[in-house]
Amino acid sequence: MRKWVKGDPAHSVVYDGRTYLFANAQGKQMFEANPAKYVPALGGDCVVALVKMGKRVPGNIRHASLHDGRLFLFSNADALKMFQAEPAKYADADLAYGGNCVVCQVGMQRDVAGKAELAVVHKGLRYLFPGAEQRNEFLANPTKYEVRPGDAPRSRAGSASRQPARGSSSRPPAGSGSR
Repeated sequence: MRKWVKGDPAHSVVYDGRTYLFANAQGKQMFEANPAKYVPALGGDCVVALVKMGKRVPGNIRHASLHDGRLFLFSNADALKMFQAEPAKYADADLAYGGNCVVCQVGMQRDVAGKAELAVVHKGLRYLFPGAEQRNEFLANPTKYEVRPGDAPRSRAGSASRQPARGSSSRPPAGSGSR
């Protein structure tokens, strides 16, 4: 509908540690069928703050933008303007592992591009997978694969340069949004 509608607690869903309210049962069902399609980028935190300062700062619905079918929330009007001026610089700031499959990286030490339609959002970051098998393995134990605080960003293009040693528990970091 492209507008804010007050949610009803009777139609709520907890996803990725946050409670989402919906105006009706139909909205709730649509969300439950594909939550990653509807959750705000970076779990509602400001992608501009993450890229510029390396910090997660809560966004605000008063400073929101739709870009490529995704909702972005910003901490203030200046951050919103920065995003609107250069959306490509910030749009993938929430992309873990540079868009590569984390299960493939940890299990086989291989960079395999994930697919947006198989996205899972975990702690505000989008994880992509090439197939349902990898997605299901991640869902069975997301903490095994999650990006840890302090991990430096990397892009898809630079992903092959930094691989964990076999048997290592180090994990590739979130994508920086730069392409």
